[in-house]
Amino acid sequence: MASVAQAVDIERIGEDEFRAPAVPSLIARTFGGQTMAQALRAAQLTVDDKLAHSMHCYFVGPGDSSVPTTIRVERIRDGRSFAHRHVRVYQKDRMIFMLSAGFHASGDVGPEHQADMPQVPPPESITESPYSTRIILKEWEDWDVRLVPDASRDAVAAETTGAGFRNIWFRNTGALLADAPDPSLHQAALLYMSDMTLIRSALLPHQGERIQLASLDHSLWFLRPIRVDEWMLYSQSSPSAQTGTGLAQGKIFNQRGELLAVAMQEGLTRTMHPESEGTSANGNWQNV
Repeated sequence: MASVAQAVDIERIGEDEFRAPAVPSLIARTFGGQTMAQALRAAQLTVDDKLAHSMHCYFVGPGDSSVPTTIRVERIRDGRSFAHRHVRVYQKDRMIFMLSAGFHASGDVGPEHQADMPQVPPPESITESPYSTRIILKEWEDWDVRLVPDASRDAVAAETTGAGFRNIWFRNTGALLADAPDPSLHQAALLYMSDMTLIRSALLPHQGERIQLASLDHSLWFLRPIRVDEWMLYSQSSPSAQTGTGLAQGKIFNQRGELLAVAMQEGLTRTMHPESEGTSANGNWQNV
């Protein structure tokens, strides 16, 4: 499998147009985190002196993991403190994704506070995940992902139903990112990872139900400097699910307890009926 650093190694083919590679994958549909990271990377390459502070996006159609994408960036504004970009991603002239990103110059100061980090075991103490997520283990081999045990839940049932975990330690183990001094590259890699498990937290109260899952939209706020080759805790929850959609929130902390980023995602959580049994329950846009 290609590493996340290779996935965001996009080619510039015009002033504000880029080509992203097709990444070898076990999944027929393009992983949403990959598309988000490539789109953000394209926007970053059109901004010289600022880092991303937030991004908001919509998945507007299915992507084919075997097909490269064309990424087009629109320069909305370049100000002294802030810049804004709008990005559209295409496969074979069909738009599959759009992203709006804001960038902020460093140096501003103001009041500070943050949410508290959950009290969980450190990553070094988790030698075995409570269940084995095969796609995580094989599709993303350059990530070390450790699922924090939750005594209040049945881990065997979680594997059977695909329900998510509340807290996950993760870090990137690829040499390319460990050696990368560019903070924007680490931001793109974190955005990639933020899609990996989040929407499944909407299934925590609904174990045993057959659900069709697909990411609909995703937002992320970068709050503090990030190194994805260091351990981070992804603390996930779902404030609501209704009318076939679920909302999930994730707070990302480093081991020092600093809140690095906050993600929000809405996904399709449609109950599967017998007539739709042929539709995948994991990110398939058929009949969506």
